Amino acid sequence: MNSIVLSKKQFNDLKNMVYVTSGINLHEGKLELLKSKIAKRMRMTKKSFDQYLSYLHNNEREVIEFIDTVTTNHSFFFRENKSIEHIVNQFNNHPQKKSKEFKIWCAACSTGDEPYTIAIQLKALGLSFSIQATDISHSVLSTAIRGIYRNDKLRNVPRPLLHRFFQRGSGKFDGFIKVKKEVMQHVSFQKFNLITDTPVNEQYDAVLCRNVMIYFDHPTSEKVTNKLYNSIVPGGYFAIGNAESLMNLNHRFNSTPRVPSLYIK
Repeated sequence: MNSIVLSKKQFNDLKNMVYVTSGINLHEGKLELLKSKIAKRMRMTKKSFDQYLSYLHNNEREVIEFIDTVTTNHSFFFRENKSIEHIVNQFNNHPQKKSKEFKIWCAACSTGDEPYTIAIQLKALGLSFSIQATDISHSVLSTAIRGIYRNDKLRNVPRPLLHRFFQRGSGKFDGFIKVKKEVMQHVSFQKFNLITDTPVNEQYDAVLCRNVMIYFDHPTSEKVTNKLYNSIVPGGYFAIGNAESLMNLNHRFNSTPRVPSLYIK
């Protein structure tokens, strides 16, 4: 990493490319992080510094792979579950719950922990539902589609749900747990860019976009929030991360009492 020297122009070019593609705002305090991620991708692609920069600017897929290394993707089952639990309880109290299929969109699903966390709670109540799970990253989506996780990522899953909806690995999969097919069939995964892509013409009962806007600046957060607003049914829910807030954004959501990270359309 010490051998990588980014000129001011190269840093600004990379910063602008990442921002335009993903909305992630890399300030100058991220310079060393950026250099370490370039070094990582250079090793992965077996390219020199100059070769890699040229490759990065001419390969859309590599741009996404590079952005994936810049973000944390720190995810585990039942993370910040209070807002999810509130949504699930509201669905369970819905007057048409026996005839209704609840539609949920996890708009930055990472490795799939979040949509599967929602799915097992809805499944345990016998509710009918479908979950659309999207992310910008190919690599995290491939993990989500496999549905195989290290044991430590499921440490917060209540034991009855763990026994009911997961299969413990053995042999080469010792130390891993797989989501059962009866849960996976309710979740569909696809690539989606919150900045550049247009949501499908679908009205969701709940949209979750959690722990992604921490990487956005104010205008991008506002743009994404209002784009997702249009994909939610009246009375539907919008969940963000516990470390995030809509307080200074121009939006049309109403806050949910006692659940700071949850909003209602």
